Amino acid sequence: MIGPNTCLLLLALLETSQALRYLGRVNPATKELTWSATGVSFTFSGTSATIGFEAVTGSNSAELIVDGKSTYIADVKGTSISTPSNLTSGNHTVEFRKSSEALFGSIFLGNITTDGTFGSDSPISSRKIEIVGDSITSAYGIGAALPCTNTAALEIISEGYSVLTASALKADYSIISWSGIGVIRNYASSQPDASPTMPERYTKYGANDASGSYMFPSSSAPDAVVINLGTNDFGHNNVRPKLTGEEYTAAIVSFVRTISSSYGNDPTFFLLTSPMLNDGYPAGEMVKSTQRNALTDAVTRLNGTRAVVVDWPDQGSDLGCDYHPTPNTNLVGAGLLVESMRSVLGW
Repeated sequence: MIGPNTCLLLLALLETSQALRYLGRVNPATKELTWSATGVSFTFSGTSATIGFEAVTGSNSAELIVDGKSTYIADVKGTSISTPSNLTSGNHTVEFRKSSEALFGSIFLGNITTDGTFGSDSPISSRKIEIVGDSITSAYGIGAALPCTNTAALEIISEGYSVLTASALKADYSIISWSGIGVIRNYASSQPDASPTMPERYTKYGANDASGSYMFPSSSAPDAVVINLGTNDFGHNNVRPKLTGEEYTAAIVSFVRTISSSYGNDPTFFLLTSPMLNDGYPAGEMVKSTQRNALTDAVTRLNGTRAVVVDWPDQGSDLGCDYHPTPNTNLVGAGLLVESMRSVLGW
């Protein structure tokens, strides 16, 4: 026989499950926040709410947004995080998002509680964007200026072009990014990077899950997919052969077709050139032009799949950690992407 206390507990759990919504690609079986900007959102009526953590591994930064007001957490510690103590009794909206990328660490969500009652989640935008990329998309080093070395605390994803773009377009979004990754090969070093390239890593549910674990549910199918890969592909650092435009074009075409067939909803693809590539370095290689031309060729070959190139200018001397884009450079990229998406999608 089920006692009254058990019934109350079951009702509370049911209420919570209905109120919570995972943000981005979060495996509900593990509740592990891995990818940048993954998290949870909910509403409640009361004066406080607490998000419990089953575990926190490595280093993680995060953002807590309560009723539209953001608090940045440079180093997530402890077993929980609570809403501000000065909330008045009433209805409140909460978002908790991991800011740093998967390679630094993970946050495992636990119980979420309130002194009041949970409500239905805020309306979800009908517009969905998926952004796929490398360190640029991870907002690597965006929180400081050169000279500095990147840390989890400096990856402030809300200042990155991806979140700026989605916010401007009032779109729901998911970010799949990993620093040093490429579409055909990863960052060039004396010891070859044998870790997965993006076409394989993209098939993971959480970033630490098995390859092929993500099932591409129709409810998450994006209207638009942004691909910002190539910075690491074209880098050779004199330890490997130069990449040809033809090799890059073929890899992009293959990846786009894989994504399109995985979701099966024929999204529009926005292919970004890299602000970290330019025609002056390495000398005589004209890398930026090679990438731009290769992406243009990819669009031509993707006949039947709607795809456009968004040319992001060189970042110049405005540099973040390890020569990565600053908030200003990300604003430029977001502006160009928003303009293109509005023109193509009518948003």
